[in-house]
Amino acid sequence: MIVVTNPGSNLPTSLVEAYGIEVTPQQIIVDGVAHDTRDGVSFDQIDKWVKTAKEHPYVLGTNAGEFAALFARLAQRDKDILAVMTSRKIIGSFNGAQVASRTVSERHPDVHITVADCGVTDLGAGLACILAAEARDAGLDATQIAELIDTFREHVRFVVVPKTLDYIVKGGRASSMRAFFAELFGVRPLVAFVDGEIRAVGKASAKGDPTTAISDWLVQNVGPKRPAWVGVFHGGSPAVAAILQKELRSRFDVRYCLSRPLAPSIYLHAGPEAIGAVVVPLDALPWQPTKVLADGD
Repeated sequence: MIVVTNPGSNLPTSLVEAYGIEVTPQQIIVDGVAHDTRDGVSFDQIDKWVKTAKEHPYVLGTNAGEFAALFARLAQRDKDILAVMTSRKIIGSFNGAQVASRTVSERHPDVHITVADCGVTDLGAGLACILAAEARDAGLDATQIAELIDTFREHVRFVVVPKTLDYIVKGGRASSMRAFFAELFGVRPLVAFVDGEIRAVGKASAKGDPTTAISDWLVQNVGPKRPAWVGVFHGGSPAVAAILQKELRSRFDVRYCLSRPLAPSIYLHAGPEAIGAVVVPLDALPWQPTKVLADGD
């Protein structure tokens, strides 16, 4: 079985290669010019685009034609394909993968393509991909892994605190009035995934330590000391990410931790110095990995 995902899952090349994961195309469109995020896009470059572009750059996910071509090519190697997609409610890649899977399966009945929605993005989706690959290597079939990802989606918790709302406002995901009052009252919003959608779920002091607010929210919504996989992501603030990682290790029984700069497509909305984390409670899953994984970044 081949696992497929989109670049928003934010997996490092080392893990993509180790698990044989296929990463689909994804574009950031800047004044009509497409830039494939798989080629590597620096935060400095995104900041420059945001500052100089006539309109705020936007992300264009993998379309059905691109998925169909990829699925057809992969089917020559393996008839079983599992596509683990970031939340279908924030980008159209999931729908594109579904359309393509039907098209390819109609032409090639012996090819079995399963499309799973992990309900989150960035390292949340990345952890879902690693979980799927570990389950595949342990002998679970596509149906079992799809059920595993469905349960993952129900229990995963993902929260991020942007330093400012500038990029969120420019990207159309928050009103300028909300940004004005956030600045006026000195607060930073806690932004989380709820049922696959992005919502404000709390606030942190603009002058305080956001890692405490993030950890508190995750503990309240997951439960303390549970065995968990953890992802920590940041918009160019690795020192703060290290503090958050240490805080989460004190709050949960962390079995695996992956820390990364934000995926370019997510940084485009979260902005500079955003900080966040995702927690997957392993004891909520119908299958738990027993292999000991080395933490990564």
